[in-house]
Amino acid sequence: MTVYEYECRDRAGAVVKGLLQANNPDELRSLLRQNGLYLTQFEQRDNKPETGQGGGLMGPKMPKSSEVVVIARQLATLVRCGMPLTQGIEILYEQTQNAVMKEILSEIQAGIVSGDSLSNQFRRYPKVFPELLVSMLEAGEAAGNLDFCLDIAADQLDRMEELKRKVNGAMVYPKIVVAAACITVAIMLLVVVPTFAQVYKDLRAELPTVTQTLINISNAVIKYWYIGLILMGLAFYGYKRYAETPNGKRRLDEISLKLPLVGPIMRKVAIARFVQTLAGSTRAGVPVLRALAVSAGASANSVIKDAVMTAASAVRDGAALGPELEKTNEFPPMVTKMVAAGEASGDLDAMLDEVNKFYERDVEYAVEKMTKMIEPIMTGVVGAIVLFVLLALYMPIFSLGKAFEKSGK
Repeated sequence: MTVYEYECRDRAGAVVKGLLQANNPDELRSLLRQNGLYLTQFEQRDNKPETGQGGGLMGPKMPKSSEVVVIARQLATLVRCGMPLTQGIEILYEQTQNAVMKEILSEIQAGIVSGDSLSNQFRRYPKVFPELLVSMLEAGEAAGNLDFCLDIAADQLDRMEELKRKVNGAMVYPKIVVAAACITVAIMLLVVVPTFAQVYKDLRAELPTVTQTLINISNAVIKYWYIGLILMGLAFYGYKRYAETPNGKRRLDEISLKLPLVGPIMRKVAIARFVQTLAGSTRAGVPVLRALAVSAGASANSVIKDAVMTAASAVRDGAALGPELEKTNEFPPMVTKMVAAGEASGDLDAMLDEVNKFYERDVEYAVEKMTKMIEPIMTGVVGAIVLFVLLALYMPIFSLGKAFEKSGK
C-alpha cells in the first residue's frame, strides 16, 4: 500500500490534513468520504522510515520509553482540547524526530481513518507501546475519558522509568570497578607478567609455585586469547537463549531473588512495578482481572508474575485479592494487608498509592545502602587481585636477593 499525504475538508468546511495508506487515489478518496471528509488534494509519500534521523549504520533507532511517555502526554492534552484523533496524531507526527515513531504514527493515523480504534492500533506495536498503555487506552475508550487514562498511563510509565533509572544508576559504580579490575588484570597478564618472566628466565631463577602458576596463566592467555573470547561469546549466547525460554527465565528470576544484597532489592523493584501498574490501572477503570494481568507482566519477574496470576485465578472465582496474594508467600504483609484494606473500603487505588509511595522510598533507600556496601567490597576485591599478582611477581626477587647475599659472604 502507498502512503498519501492528504488535505481535505469536513462537513463544516474546516481543513483537515493527515497521512493515510491506500492502494490508489480512488481508495483514498473513498476512505476519507466514509469518515465525512472530502479530499481536495493529495501527494504520494515514501512509506519507508526516514533512516536519516540519526540511526547510523544500525538503521533507524527504536523509540525510547521517554518518547512514548511524551507521546501519551501530548495526545492526552490534544484530546482534552477536543481535537479529533486524526489531527492529534498528525501533530504528533510533525513534532517527533524519531524515524520509526514517525512511521508508526503514520500507520496509526491510517488505521483510525479506516475506522479502527486507537487501542487496537497501539496494540500492533508491542515493542514500542507497553501493554499498560494499551489497556489504559481501552479503558479510556470504553468510559469516554481517554485523556484521563492517557495521563495516568504517562504517569505510571514515567514512574516505572524513574525506578529503572535509580537501579541502573546504583549499578554504575560496580560496573566501573569491575571493568577497571578486568583491564588491570589484562594489562598485567599481557604486559607486566611476560616482562618479569623473561627476566627470571635470563637469570635462571628458581620460581615459587605461585609465580610459575601466574606465568603459565599469562602464557595461556597470550597464546589462546581467541579461544577465551569464543568461549565467552558462546556462554553469553547460551545465557541469552536460555533466558528467553519460559523455564530459563523462571529459573534465573528465582536465582536473582535469592542473591545476597541484590536479591531483596530485585524483589522490592518487582513488587513496586506491580503495585504502580495496578494502582494506575484500577484508577483508570481497567477491569480487575485485566489490571492484574497487565500488572503481573509489568513486574518483569516470572516469580512475582506467576504469583499474581495464581491470585488472579482465585479472584476470577470470587475470592478476595489480598488474602490470595498472601497465600503465594511472595509478597510482604504490608502489601497484602493494604490491598485487603483497600478492597474492604472500596478504595483500592488509594491504598495501592500509599504502598507505592512506601516502596519508592524503600527501593531508593535499599539501593543507596547497597551502593555503600558494595563500594568497599569491590575496592577490597580489586586490591586483593592486584596484591596477589604483585606478590607472585616479586617473590622470586626476594629469593634472588637472599641468594646474592649468601654468595657475597
